[in-house]
Amino acid sequence: MNRKLRSIPLFCSIGAEFISHLGNQIAALTIPILVLQYTHSAIATGIAAAGNILPIVLAAFVGGKTIDRFGAWRVSIVADGLSGISVLLLPLVFLSSKSVSPIVIFLLVFVGALFDPTATAARQTLVPKFARLAGIPLTKVNGYRGSLENGADLLGPILGAVSIGSIGIINTFFANAVSFFICAMVFAIAIPRQHHRVCQSEEKVDPIAGISFIFQHSQLRSLAVSSMALNFVLLPFLGLLLPILTTQKFASTALLGICLSLFGMAATIGALSFSNLARLLERSIIYYGGLLLIAIAILLCGIVETPTGVMLSVTIGGLLLGAGNPLEQTILQEVVPSRIAGQVFTAHTAISFVAGLIGLPIAGIFTELTNINLVLIVSGSFLAIGSAISWYFMPLSNRKSG
Repeated sequence: MNRKLRSIPLFCSIGAEFISHLGNQIAALTIPILVLQYTHSAIATGIAAAGNILPIVLAAFVGGKTIDRFGAWRVSIVADGLSGISVLLLPLVFLSSKSVSPIVIFLLVFVGALFDPTATAARQTLVPKFARLAGIPLTKVNGYRGSLENGADLLGPILGAVSIGSIGIINTFFANAVSFFICAMVFAIAIPRQHHRVCQSEEKVDPIAGISFIFQHSQLRSLAVSSMALNFVLLPFLGLLLPILTTQKFASTALLGICLSLFGMAATIGALSFSNLARLLERSIIYYGGLLLIAIAILLCGIVETPTGVMLSVTIGGLLLGAGNPLEQTILQEVVPSRIAGQVFTAHTAISFVAGLIGLPIAGIFTELTNINLVLIVSGSFLAIGSAISWYFMPLSNRKSG
């Protein structure tokens, strides 16, 4: 088998990831706008955003074990199909009802996001095998994956804004559902079925095996703790504070789409640079430097008084942060054994996002009690201090990727 044929599973898998993430980014733009339009409440918007994150946490206890038991190929296809069906519920409910309560919105968002984390983790566990088959180093593969993921961050808000303006918010959600069906079809047709021994039900299963493995490994523990600090601030910033800043202070939905696209573009540049940065810089500089830049960017958003200032600040924040994601993926793929890969990958994502689940309602409450500028300044300062402390006490391995 020549190299081009051996590379097909890898690049089809990466393509499926891109399609799925693109649909998610369209939804990430439309959900907060939808809730703000219907409720005019920062708290309700934060609660709805939390509904999109809670499934990521639950996947650590259910999704990971499902992947390790039934195999990543099978789980990815089934989970993507179920995601497409569940996402259809949100627009269908709004089409059939003129008034929807925030609680119902939360439940609909929750159901829509329920299967996505498991499908994503399933694809991630297959990357090392496909990379070896294609003969491409993990640093390059994860650079490609990170670039396309951030490229979806760039294109998603643009497509979402165009779609909202042309066909409305409700119909825009159908794009997200279609993306999941396409992703499942790509995997079923182009990815060879993986032979996987189904675990017997009587085998002893540790319900927190993934979490235990992470906190017993020094490098993964460092990533987990620092990721919690990052997502405690970043998820409320992108999912709540930035939408409020742009749509209420500057009265511009377009500005929100532009800012999210600029953030995605900067992160894409960072991801594209990862393989080169990995040869030149220590891992701690790449990872913690990215956290410090986004912290400064969030702080600046609370200080600047013009749309241009907000756009520049957001762009700065994405630059080095984009290289942090492929670095994180590379470390996970290097140290995690395949027998528990599903549990570790889902657990790592859950640990990172559980802080965001807490941060979203907190940010919403403090925004309503104080003002958006103060919350942005405090959030940026918190992340900057936390990143500096983590860099000093929990440095990543000085071994360069390569």
